[in-house]
Amino acid sequence: MLLLSLPDPRSDEVDAMRRLLDSPLDWNQVLGMLTVHRVLGVAWHNVLLYAIERRQRLRSAYFLKSLRVSAAGQRLMAGEQTELTVQVQRALSDAGLRSAVLKGGAVAKMAYPDPSMRMFNDNDLLVDRERLPEVETVLRELGYVQGSWDYATASVRPAPRREALFLALHSHQTYSYMKPTPQAQALECHRLDMHFSIDLMTGHRSDAAVSALLDSRIEIDGMTTISATDMLVFTCLHFAREAVHRGEVLALKDLVLYKVVDILALLAAYDMSDVPDRAAQLGFAREVYFALHHAADLFPGRVPADLLDRLRPDDLAYLDEVNDGHAVVHRWRTPMIQRMFDIHRLRELTEST
Repeated sequence: MLLLSLPDPRSDEVDAMRRLLDSPLDWNQVLGMLTVHRVLGVAWHNVLLYAIERRQRLRSAYFLKSLRVSAAGQRLMAGEQTELTVQVQRALSDAGLRSAVLKGGAVAKMAYPDPSMRMFNDNDLLVDRERLPEVETVLRELGYVQGSWDYATASVRPAPRREALFLALHSHQTYSYMKPTPQAQALECHRLDMHFSIDLMTGHRSDAAVSALLDSRIEIDGMTTISATDMLVFTCLHFAREAVHRGEVLALKDLVLYKVVDILALLAAYDMSDVPDRAAQLGFAREVYFALHHAADLFPGRVPADLLDRLRPDDLAYLDEVNDGHAVVHRWRTPMIQRMFDIHRLRELTEST
């Protein structure tokens, strides 16, 4: 699982991957885990590069067919998502509004050998909080509606105004904006989450930090995004905040491998020596250390030791904590590398609360 998820496997890792692909593993379980952890595209990329020529002799040959079909659908959907997001960014720019893509399609373009390796279901855009009314006007003119997708009717179910206002007041983002995409081959609707704070999963405002990220944004293939350094900080923050929040744990969204793979891909693609200083400047050094520490445990030798040394806080107790947004409610007894692939990890949490 970990070997297939590497965006840039080394020669010894390729050899180990090939041996395992020809082993009598439970391939139903492997395929299921690749799906749950959203790394199907990375796995297929590695199989295509390093094992496809020997597929007739591999014990996993039948499993590879399902992997290929899933990866093809992911490639198609990623292209449609990105095209529509770029169109929205152009409209915002024409209205004098700044935006930058976070996570998803931006990381795919910035750090992966092939952008289709990265799966994403929605599109996160960072905007200036004080310009939100103007952003909303542009989105509504483009046909976007705040709400949720109704799969039965293939339409957007508008969000109650009270719920939309509550989320904007108590969170870092707006209620999702959605637009049906009948012209697309794979995508049913285009979903946008407008972020106006980077202090994730809180009602705290971070206007200065948002402005700093937007000031240093870059362009890649027509898409505007934050710098590579800022993207690593944000990606680490995203992983750290969701990994420790009780609500995310109960939803089994706390430990999803693609978030760690994003971190590895960014580390491999760029010089990140300025990350500790930038993380401290933005106020998220603890979260960045949390993410890099656990990434290093999962993938030894992939996180530069000097980054960890420069970021390491004095007190490391928080690395195993779970909180409810207000207080610590649990401390894990098992390491993350075991919990990552244990669907029953909730038992430990629920037994203690």
